[in-house]
Amino acid sequence: MKIKLRGADYVVKILELLEVDSLFAYPGGAVLPIYDALANGNVKDILVRHEQAASFAANGYARVKGKPGFCLATSGPGATNLVTGIADAYADSIPMVAITGQVMLHLIGTDAFQETDITGICLPITKKTYLIKNLDKAAQIFTEAYEVAINGRPGPVLIDIPRSVQGEYIELEENWEETFVKPVLKRVYKATEQDWAKAKALVAGAKKPLIIAGHGNLLSDSWKEIREFVDREQIPAISTILGIGVFESDNPLYFSWLGMHGMKYANQAVQEADVILALGIRFDDRITGRLKDFAPNARVLHIDIDNSEDNKNVPTEVFIHADLKLAFQNFPLTRNAENSADREAWVAYLNSLRAQFPIKPVDYDIFNMITAIDVLEKLSPDDMIVATDVGQHQMWSSQYLNKLQPNHFLTSGGLGSMGFGFPAAMGAQAAAPDKNVWCITGDGSFQMNLQELITCVQEQWPVKILVLDNNYLGMVRQWQEQFYSRNYSGVDLLNPNFVKLAEAYGIESAEATNVVELADAINKANKCKGPFLVHARVLKEDNVLPMVAPGASLSETIYYPANEVKDFAKKKLNLEDATKQLAYKV
Repeated sequence: MKIKLRGADYVVKILELLEVDSLFAYPGGAVLPIYDALANGNVKDILVRHEQAASFAANGYARVKGKPGFCLATSGPGATNLVTGIADAYADSIPMVAITGQVMLHLIGTDAFQETDITGICLPITKKTYLIKNLDKAAQIFTEAYEVAINGRPGPVLIDIPRSVQGEYIELEENWEETFVKPVLKRVYKATEQDWAKAKALVAGAKKPLIIAGHGNLLSDSWKEIREFVDREQIPAISTILGIGVFESDNPLYFSWLGMHGMKYANQAVQEADVILALGIRFDDRITGRLKDFAPNARVLHIDIDNSEDNKNVPTEVFIHADLKLAFQNFPLTRNAENSADREAWVAYLNSLRAQFPIKPVDYDIFNMITAIDVLEKLSPDDMIVATDVGQHQMWSSQYLNKLQPNHFLTSGGLGSMGFGFPAAMGAQAAAPDKNVWCITGDGSFQMNLQELITCVQEQWPVKILVLDNNYLGMVRQWQEQFYSRNYSGVDLLNPNFVKLAEAYGIESAEATNVVELADAINKANKCKGPFLVHARVLKEDNVLPMVAPGASLSETIYYPANEVKDFAKKKLNLEDATKQLAYKV
């Protein structure tokens, strides 16, 4: 027996069969038939207030949920507003399906109202783009797009659907839904015995082996395996900024993260290692510094799901093309009686570097971003999810948050998109409604998508927001101070009263100008069942260190001034004692 379905209803049914539970979207003329169908379907339509927020929210959802995020926009400006979020997902290898409406088929190419070639625009920033010209191909295209998004190196895909196709009818078998097959993850494994023999010889012969763990360990859900591998092999490890959460911060073999604002001791470890195990990384310029001087003594074993990464930026001695989860299951034992002593001495040396080059301790008498981030972590649950925007607060969050669990730290790494944090936190909350979700943002970044405050109210999402307000575009100001002779240009921000702004959106809020007020505000926020905004007025000028200057090598990592370092050893109060003393002073 045959049935007929309108194209828009068919598309929504396909989304249901793909188990899409959240669709971050904004309506418009070219997707009105789909919206008509959504009203009668089981896919939750989440009305954002700007399409960019839809693609960022889908990104945050995907990172936390471990499956593709879905977003929808109309043609023309709606579609182009998704582009930054799509590009962000592509840069950080996040599975996403972006759906756009398009003008009617017969109008394509005529410069029709709200027509843009979104499939062409997105070719360089997606794994694949699709234009549905024939409704008979819709199910095939959606399943292929889903499969492309999740398999191999994950990433975004785009499906463009002309409005005329949405209004057409398709004849289907009555039981067509029963025959629909949802794509599943197919893990890549193309390693040979010869590959593993070379890898074993390389690692076993190293005196100073070092693991660099990247985002691939989280994307492949192999963080348990890498922890067991490190413990088994007793090889010290560092991570990229997107790899934060792969290791527990108190693991004695974990030496934090490397790169432009990574730890000086982590950077130095790279420069002194004789073998690097690069696991799920792409050797981005922000971790390599001056490429010709990166890891000058090291031979590289690179394991990655993307074969194009072999020898792309850094010469590779052994490349293994495999999903990390499968790679760890097959990685041969390399620790033996001969190299165990070398590894033990190497770890001891790295511990001495860690003691020699710590990051600046928190000083509760100074109300800066470091202090605010520390207080937030100390007063929040261990399993809180944090999404950051981009800038100084992003780097300090990466340095000072120590309790982060796998896939609980969401930040824009490859594209560095201001405006990412708040919508990503919304997506995280949609994916994990029972979790404590915080957005740590700056006064500059927050104003790029603050319209989404009302989305949180409408969806009743209890997202918490910590706005670190220094009346500056802080990272740009820092660069202008350090590299442009303090010629501050375009960085002074005139900001609204964020507390009153939150009140206008119907959101509870509090202002903080010291640790006592901040601790009180965070406690109130964590108890609040709805969204809450904390406006922290922090120190105006402060610099993120350590730092590798543009064009410099990791060996030239800028550390703190000597006079500051001398004070590091002074005893610091714990938060409880500090707040009591400061409360007395206040």
